[in-house]
Amino acid sequence: MPFASLRPACLLLLPLVLSACVEGLPADPKAPRMSQKGTCFAYVTAEPGGLFALVSGKGDGTLAPVGQKSKPMAAAAVDAAFAKEVQVLGIMPECLAVYARDRSAAQPAALTTAPVPAAPKA
Repeated sequence: MPFASLRPACLLLLPLVLSACVEGLPADPKAPRMSQKGTCFAYVTAEPGGLFALVSGKGDGTLAPVGQKSKPMAAAAVDAAFAKEVQVLGIMPECLAVYARDRSAAQPAALTTAPVPAAPKA
């Protein structure tokens, strides 16, 4: 089979493979996505020093919606906070779907996370 006949098939599969690599974009098209408007999300990120942080928010239709990030905390504390957050998101009427990733799927915090605003200089 010539290589040229394989190329169109690869081009059709490439977007599906790449979409599985992006946080918030599952391989299953029916699963909740963070980028979907109305999807509430909660996920855990790994922080330096063996700590973890909880990020939660609501999808606004953009690829990387803004979420609220907690302060770094120990594993047991982030597990408890995550469980409580997922329980709250499940009963909120404005959450059309819930995207949740616990500590077992934690990835290092993204470098694109917005920095904490500095206090104004006096």
